[in-house]
Amino acid sequence: MTARAIRVLAVNTFREAVRDRVLYSMVFFAGAVLVLSLFASKVTVGDHEKVVRSVGQGAMDLFGCLIAMFLGVSLVWKELERRTVYTILARPLPRWSFIVGKYAGLMLTLAVEVALLLALYTVLMAVQQHVPPPVVFVSAASLLAKLALLTAWATLFSTTSSPVTAAAFTLSVFAIGNLADDIWLFGRQAESEAVQAAARALYWALPNFEIFNLRAHAVHERAIPWERFFTAIAYSAAYSSAVLGLAVVSFEKKDFK
Repeated sequence: MTARAIRVLAVNTFREAVRDRVLYSMVFFAGAVLVLSLFASKVTVGDHEKVVRSVGQGAMDLFGCLIAMFLGVSLVWKELERRTVYTILARPLPRWSFIVGKYAGLMLTLAVEVALLLALYTVLMAVQQHVPPPVVFVSAASLLAKLALLTAWATLFSTTSSPVTAAAFTLSVFAIGNLADDIWLFGRQAESEAVQAAARALYWALPNFEIFNLRAHAVHERAIPWERFFTAIAYSAAYSSAVLGLAVVSFEKKDFK
């Protein structure tokens, strides 16, 4: 029964997200950027084809992250505001199934969004250049692993804060995660031991989103870095599970009386 409840919650979350204007707006703008990237070759200097591929894949990454954050930070809060969570939890279901179901529904939404943008990118590249090599699709799979981790953080903050505060926290995690390697280098070069310790703590405690970045391989159409890809998948699975576990613990402690 729990598995069925999670499936129903996931489907309902997906349907609700599809009806959300934020999702349509971002997918529209992402699609527009992909199309406009075709005209980048007319105003750029250098390898025009690589510029087009870089802009197109960068758009998929950026808008995928934006959708994950803006939908994720209100994932639980919206149910609390509407008080629909009381109806759901009135049934003999464990609270963790609610979090898992909502998370699964948002991940389904993101998977569809990435698939649509990837399909559009493939068509545009086939028309202007050539059919993208397999490394492009592996890069998209790595992007989904990145979005899984980012969504887990957004879900955690959604259980503890209002959407505005959760958005600020999620954006902070996103920014630091993309600067993880720079933080590590800064810590190694710092003279203060306290700064070094703080940099190491941030590096190991917060996510490293650079591990998911295979865009350079896709843009330059290099060989697929399988070892890095599988490492990223394992990293995402372990870290996302841990963060989602914290979200479940936070939700379990809430008093709905």
